[in-house]
Amino acid sequence: MTFSRTISAPPEKVWRSLTDVARYPALLTKVDATELLHHQTFGPGTSWRETRRPYGWPVTVDLRVTDCRPPFRYVVECFAGGHSVTEYRLVPCDGGRGTNLQLTYTLTGGSLIHRINRILARRRILACIRENNVQDLLDIDRACGATA
Repeated sequence: MTFSRTISAPPEKVWRSLTDVARYPALLTKVDATELLHHQTFGPGTSWRETRRPYGWPVTVDLRVTDCRPPFRYVVECFAGGHSVTEYRLVPCDGGRGTNLQLTYTLTGGSLIHRINRILARRRILACIRENNVQDLLDIDRACGATA
């Protein structure tokens, strides 16, 4: 699934919001808590524990950056019932004054029970993924505009 939003801020500013993992609970409506699992500059190997409430109850996963090309792209992976990969792309627009933020999410594998549940609850899961990612894009847009 791919989501995108044009943000009226340059890529460097959007990048700072996206990579400020410690501030996610304050920036992202759907994030309840984060815990950095390292003390390094954001890049490959950066990892954190994140808690969200996708279905009304808390779900905590460990995320890790597997590819990073500041300030235009990074990839985060985790195990969320299957192998979850989220790619963030920041494409300059409006002469560099704006950013088209693109988010691509994939989920593969997992246990047989989890794969069966994904098939049976496909509509609900897709709605949840859509809701969380669209809200994250709105929140990043708001955060970048609030500090303009």
